[in-house]
Amino acid sequence: MNARTLLNLALSIAIATPIALPASAEVVLSSTTSVTRSQQGALIPQTAGVIIKLPGAVNVDVGQKQDFPLTVPLAQPLMDLQGNEVVPANTPVSVKLKPENGGARIVAESIVVRGQIVPIQATTAIIPGTTIEQVSGAERARENSGMMGNLFGSVLGATARSSRKAEMFDQGGMIGGAIGILSGMSSPKNIRVVQLPADSVYVLSLQAPISLPMIAIAPQPAPQAEQPEFNFRNSSEYHQGIESVIAGFKQGKLSQAEARRVIAAADHYATHQLTPKLYPLAGLRRQVGQLFDYTYAIDQK
Repeated sequence: MNARTLLNLALSIAIATPIALPASAEVVLSSTTSVTRSQQGALIPQTAGVIIKLPGAVNVDVGQKQDFPLTVPLAQPLMDLQGNEVVPANTPVSVKLKPENGGARIVAESIVVRGQIVPIQATTAIIPGTTIEQVSGAERARENSGMMGNLFGSVLGATARSSRKAEMFDQGGMIGGAIGILSGMSSPKNIRVVQLPADSVYVLSLQAPISLPMIAIAPQPAPQAEQPEFNFRNSSEYHQGIESVIAGFKQGKLSQAEARRVIAAADHYATHQLTPKLYPLAGLRRQVGQLFDYTYAIDQK
C-alpha cells in the first residue's frame, strides 16, 4: 500500500526540506518563507511611487517665488523589497510646493514612521500654473486716489490754522489723489497661481531608495501555520501514521511541539470527521502521553 495514502500531513513549519519517515507512513513538511531584514532596517526601492492626497485646496502664487510647505497624508502604503507593508497609508509626509517655470513641483522631504522622521527624496512633474487677472491698474488707481486723497486731506486739514483748514484739506486731497493714481497704475494686473483642488492625488517619483531604520519598522505578524490534512480511513492506517510521527520525533526530525500538534490534529480528524470515531490502541496512546503529554478523550476521566 502506498505510504502517502496512509497519512498525509501538510504542515507549515520552519525547516527547509521534507523529512523522510519509515515506509509505513509519511509526514510531509512544507517550509515557511519568512521575511528577512538586515540589522540596518528595511529598504523601499526607488521604483516605488509615493502617492499623496491633499486634504484641502491649496492655491500658491508662484510669482512670489517662495516655497510653500505643508504636511499631507500618504494615500497608499509603501512596500519593501519583499512586498511587506512597512509604511502604512495616512502616514504624514512633509512636502513643499516649489515654484518653477510658471508652475510648481511638489517635493517630499520626509515622512514620520512610528515617531521617527525619515528623510526621503521624491518629486512630481511640474504642475502648470494659471494666470488670474486682478483689478486693472485704472480701477486700482481710482480706489487709491480716493483713499489717499482723504488721508492726506485729513492730515493737512487737521494740522492747519483754523483760517486755512478748508484750503489745506483741498490741497492735501489733491496731493493724496495724485500719489494714489501713480501707485495704482504701477500695481500688477495679473498673477500666476498654481491651484491644487481638495482631495486631489499626486504621484511622486523617488529620486533615491528610502532606508528605514529598525526602530521605524512595525513588527510583522507571524505567518499562520497551515492545518495538517489527513486521508486515513481505518484504524490500521491511523496507527501506522501515529507510529511514523513518533519515529520522526525520536529521529530528531520533528520537535516535540510539532509532533504533538500533528497528534492532536489527527485525533480531532479521527473523532470529528470519521464514523465511527477512531482511537489509537491503548499501548500507543500511553506512548503518546509519555512522549508528548497528550491525553485522548477516551482516557480522560
